[in-house]
Amino acid sequence: MAYAQEIRLDDLPDDVDGQVSRLLALWQDACRDGDIPDRRDLDSDMLAPWCDDIGIYEYQPDRNDFVIRRDAPNMIAASGENYQGSTPRQIDLDFGTTVYPTLCEVIKTGQAQIHMIGVERKQWENWLRLMLPVRTRCRKGDPVIQVLVVHFLHKV
Repeated sequence: MAYAQEIRLDDLPDDVDGQVSRLLALWQDACRDGDIPDRRDLDSDMLAPWCDDIGIYEYQPDRNDFVIRRDAPNMIAASGENYQGSTPRQIDLDFGTTVYPTLCEVIKTGQAQIHMIGVERKQWENWLRLMLPVRTRCRKGDPVIQVLVVHFLHKV
């Protein structure tokens, strides 16, 4: 999959599938006192309807980078690429995107971001990408920031 454009949106498009708006509303409802949600409030059971759509990008402050802990199965199928264990910088190199700097902005602001991504494949496709920051803990109990990166096919 070769990205042709990434456009940041302030809100979801009016014609978005209800599944997309439900996920964003779930994330927003889990935000407490203006802070990002804790993964305990967005556990795997709650996120199950979107399990094939969610990638998990974990921030590693010692490297000022992210590691892709889980690449979304729907994106692997669409792109033919699996970036699990890699860095989003590799995605940017391969496709000319701005995933890494956008992720940095998401963790800096603690705000979700919505993008329309235009893709030229056999035909033009539009994908919605949500970037939803969350907080969890490592095995030692130290805080870890992750971003749920979720892609939905919007229009072909």
